[in-house]
Amino acid sequence: MRRGRALLLLGLLTLAVVLWWLIAERASAPVPAPPIVAESTPAAAEAAEPAKAAVPAAPRQTVEKAVVESGIPVRLVRRVRIKPPAGRLADGYAALLPEAMSGNRVSQYRLGLLLYECREVPVDQAGLDRDVEAIHQTRRRSGWEVSAPKAEEATLRHLYAQCDGIPQDARTGFRDWLKQAADAGVIEAQINLPLKIPPDDYCQFLAECSPEQRAKQEALQAEAIDYVGRAREAGSVAALWTFAAWYAEGEVLPQNDIEAYAHFRALDQINAAAKQTPRFDKLLAGMRQRLRPVDVDAGEARSRELLSNPNCCVITP
Repeated sequence: MRRGRALLLLGLLTLAVVLWWLIAERASAPVPAPPIVAESTPAAAEAAEPAKAAVPAAPRQTVEKAVVESGIPVRLVRRVRIKPPAGRLADGYAALLPEAMSGNRVSQYRLGLLLYECREVPVDQAGLDRDVEAIHQTRRRSGWEVSAPKAEEATLRHLYAQCDGIPQDARTGFRDWLKQAADAGVIEAQINLPLKIPPDDYCQFLAECSPEQRAKQEALQAEAIDYVGRAREAGSVAALWTFAAWYAEGEVLPQNDIEAYAHFRALDQINAAAKQTPRFDKLLAGMRQRLRPVDVDAGEARSRELLSNPNCCVITP
């Protein structure tokens, strides 16, 4: 097993989101949601996959009309998860590369996800042998601590076979494809780009970073705010959740109780309308008790503004 080396990555998304998910999941049970009228529509960004014989293709996206608790009408746009092709990674690379190069934005995103898995995998047998030896001698790999060298070796050998045939320069270019998709408006790419940080020498705490390390990590943090902000404007529910955690934790953005309340309040109403968990009613009740009434009013107004986004609400698993 590996331990995380960069507080940056945890601070960007994962730790805060998981923390608040656990709080909300333990704190609250679902409540009845308003009626929803569903209609199917093809996904705007993703090309449809061929249908199996005699079986209609499932819609890549559905739209459900609902009215949230604040009285604001919303469109709940549910999308299927975008994943790399099934099978061997090198085979998927060969299939996706022409599509990505032709400008297919979803293929660019899928290719970036695929290449991310190969980013630190050696390209030849000699490199594999060196990495395996280093794992057992140092109990580290690519700057990560390794607590189970045999399991790490097995994982590395599996990835080596999966990635065999993908050129080295292509493997390290995974972020270029993700950025192209994100810049073109693929919400999933905008949300996931900050999680796919480039291989580098990161420090755990910014206070302990060298000036160069600090500059790189602060640049990645600013990039995360930019791209997740674009996803929020595009109606992403995941982006709302990320900003809620950022404002509550004060790691990526300055702590702001009004903004945290507003984002969690909007999320709670969306999840109620979508009949999804977690719900945040008890978390919000606790915030109401410690916030000033004027701040609660400001948070309610801000949540209505977020829900009034004409692009709201895109649900991506």
